[in-house]
Amino acid sequence: MMPAPSLPDTDELDTLHSLLGEEFTDIARLFLSDSVTRLHALEHAQQTDDHATLAKISHILCGSAATLGATVLAHHCRALETALKHGHIMQTSTLLMAIKEEHQHVVSRLEKMIHRH
Repeated sequence: MMPAPSLPDTDELDTLHSLLGEEFTDIARLFLSDSVTRLHALEHAQQTDDHATLAKISHILCGSAATLGATVLAHHCRALETALKHGHIMQTSTLLMAIKEEHQHVVSRLEKMIHRH
């Protein structure tokens, strides 16, 4: 059995923001609007015990977060997807809570970054 990947100490939002400049702002705006929809879909899938949809949406959100440099959020999404694939359904609520909390943190940071421009 492989050990679980360790949680990143920090994300890469600032690094990508510095590298991409105005293009980052466009990507961040897209992430902000899309990720809220995805979170609602995650919550609905959890309420209806739709584990396949939970895994699919967490995979998509993981990719979006990783592209943006929100590596901690991506880590939580990947953990949810992996737990579901291995049948560890009992971890779903805890992981979904971690995703929601980190998403709020990322949203707050992105909104500050966007308003600086």
